[in-house]
Amino acid sequence: MIKQLNDVRLIEAGFPCHQVGAETQRERGASSALPPLYYLHVWWARRPLTPSRAAILASLLPADTDTDWFLRQLGIEKVQAIVNGVEWTLDDILIERIINYDSGKEILIVDSAVIRALEREQNARAQQRELIDRIVAGNPMLNRHTAIVKWRNQCIPIPGPLPAEDDILDIERKAADPAWFKELMNLAADEGIRIPNLYGYSRAYSSRPEFQDGDTIVLDPTAGGGSIPFEALRLGCKVIANDLNPVAAVILMATLDYPTRFNIDLIDQIDKWGEKLIAVLNKKLEDVFPNVFPLPKYERDYLSKHLRKCPELIDEFDKENTTTYLFCRQVTCPHCGGEAPLLNTCWLSKGNEKWGVRIISDGSREYGK
Repeated sequence: MIKQLNDVRLIEAGFPCHQVGAETQRERGASSALPPLYYLHVWWARRPLTPSRAAILASLLPADTDTDWFLRQLGIEKVQAIVNGVEWTLDDILIERIINYDSGKEILIVDSAVIRALEREQNARAQQRELIDRIVAGNPMLNRHTAIVKWRNQCIPIPGPLPAEDDILDIERKAADPAWFKELMNLAADEGIRIPNLYGYSRAYSSRPEFQDGDTIVLDPTAGGGSIPFEALRLGCKVIANDLNPVAAVILMATLDYPTRFNIDLIDQIDKWGEKLIAVLNKKLEDVFPNVFPLPKYERDYLSKHLRKCPELIDEFDKENTTTYLFCRQVTCPHCGGEAPLLNTCWLSKGNEKWGVRIISDGSREYGK
């Protein structure tokens, strides 16, 4: 009993919430770099992967866990080469060239590609120092701000002579500082200056943790989109997950069960049956939702004008390929008979040029502004 009372976990003491929060905001704010899990099915309450992994791992680790190591397990890690005593953060391409010895020591052998990258780094640091001067010129009080001071220290020139081919650079891995960069971006934005990406690492969720716990069972009876059990599996835990919503239950099967049960062989089956499903769907909905249909008159007129020197191409391009449709805007509850809207608005466009599409009873369409 005494041991249990003293069993304080990292999530209860020393949890680096400022760093986890900054990376979570970065993950949620990405429009083109979302985790692949997000594209499986839209789920309105999907939890980001970074805090999901953080919550699980911090609940398993003791309170005295090294927070630097903890952040690196979340993927908040930068890989640096030491060049004449100065840290140089490597990009993904250079990280792939690192040699890892059995002893755990990592090195980077200098070749022409590394030399060119170092030259680009020197130029980038010079540009960053100019940005710092512009920010401070607009607000001299920022010269002593901790975020600016840290940035200035990070972009000092790498002293020469720079390494030559076949030289060896030692590699160090350390936790990155997304909270610092978030604060720095806010400072620069206030001064109307845009700064380059200084996170120093790719998206955290894409990194696989070293920590593996094969004995712990994670139970999530309201798993929803599956972020928490998904990250629990990546941490090596055993997982029991479910949800009352049948859509969520299907998502969980596709996210957690099928990949672990069928492994990479599942890819071919997904391609095969996905293509069949799309083919059947397109055939049945062709009358209402055609894949290809002629351009409206005003677009065809523009096309004819654009191809006036090549009129033989007009027929070839007089068509519009539809990527997707929203098939349903409202559903009826099978139990209470209530109508549940799936859209919070019926607007197609709110720009300067407002337009719409009306489906007529015979299946034809009218376009109008």
